[in-house]
Amino acid sequence: MPLRTGDSLPPTLITEQTTGTVCLFHVWSISCPACEVNMPHLQKLRDRYANRGLQTVAIHMPLGDGELDAAKVRAVADEIGVSETLLFDNDHAVSGAFGVNAVPAYFLFDAQGKLRRHALGNFGVRIIGQAIERIFGDAPDETKE
Repeated sequence: MPLRTGDSLPPTLITEQTTGTVCLFHVWSISCPACEVNMPHLQKLRDRYANRGLQTVAIHMPLGDGELDAAKVRAVADEIGVSETLLFDNDHAVSGAFGVNAVPAYFLFDAQGKLRRHALGNFGVRIIGQAIERIFGDAPDETKE
């Protein structure tokens, strides 16, 4: 069953890095053009909020057998600027726990480990960016959650 707003972070993803901090998980694939196009926007969010506690985790979800090679995925990740923790979801266990069936997909958890926002597709990074702004108090008052 897909995660819904307010759901807890799946237990398999609870680590020292993800505990007590705002955490953005983004699910992507090396064969996804939108994932590559959106990566610079994710880098800007990561750079802007890292010193305020935002943790980012990239989850590679292969869309075919040609995407199972970790060295190939790492090479592409380096090319497109993925510098955060990179998880390989070759068995689709993590993406399955999130309910992901398409990429890119974004999941933003608050410091209590509750899902605050999720978004998919080309505009997903913009939607997640606005949610991050609200969490960190950078959005106009009328849009704060």
